[in-house]
Amino acid sequence: MENKPVSENGFSTSFIGKLFLGGLPVLGGLLTILVSLNILPYTDLHPNRIAIFNDPHTWEVFAVGATMLFFGIANILPPQMKALGRINTFLFFLSLMAVVIGVLLKRFSG
Repeated sequence: MENKPVSENGFSTSFIGKLFLGGLPVLGGLLTILVSLNILPYTDLHPNRIAIFNDPHTWEVFAVGATMLFFGIANILPPQMKALGRINTFLFFLSLMAVVIGVLLKRFSG
């Protein structure tokens, strides 16, 4: 028996693929949303840095968390759930556009 690398299709359906492409983005998205809603406390370890979004309690940070969450759900959903997949895809693109608009507004607003 030889060790052969997992193909792209095999990786996305394997347990490790579901974990990396689905589980970790869902976890990261949930944590980001909880921090943006001030449910989880946020401690700034580098207060002098200049970032796009200095305050984590903004709608832009919530949109980033939602984008990660919907991306992870899209990778976990089975193909039989077409209606739920369409709703998730719509929400993913909606949150992605909110992130893009938020970044553009922050960059060009002065």
